[in-house]
Amino acid sequence: MSSTSAGRTREGREPSLGELVALATRDVSLLVRQEIDLAKAELTRQATSAALGIGALAVAGGLGLCALIAVTIFLGELFTWAGLERYWSYLITALLYLVVAGILALFAVTRFRRLSPPERTIQTVKDDIAFLRRPTGAPKPAGPAPATASWSHDPATPQASPTHGQPAVLDGR
Repeated sequence: MSSTSAGRTREGREPSLGELVALATRDVSLLVRQEIDLAKAELTRQATSAALGIGALAVAGGLGLCALIAVTIFLGELFTWAGLERYWSYLITALLYLVVAGILALFAVTRFRRLSPPERTIQTVKDDIAFLRRPTGAPKPAGPAPATASWSHDPATPQASPTHGQPAVLDGR
């Protein structure tokens, strides 16, 4: 099979459909391999950084636990110094910890209830799949018009990027 350059083979003739399919397959295969290699390199770098972060977090957690034990003893002895019996002092300290734990648990539950699936990502993936399934010249399926991308000058405002094959529409903001 001869390689093509600018749509013509070495013999000067137009490439056949089989040659074009073979070229497209080879190019897609190369692209996929390169994307996988890039992903491996990025993930390796991120895994190293994450491992260092996890190690530091583990040491910080251990030191925090030691500090919590010291604060517990301090509070118990402080209540004893204030005139309470030692067992009541440590019981009050434990109850204070339970109240704080309950407040934190309520806060966590309310935060978890606010979570939702990544709707924009799901929609763009569905759009990409629909685009890949649809031949280039085929009419678009009936339904709501696809959203156009809007670009903001504010870097703090995340905006959707245009889907593959669809031009970006600048709204002039």
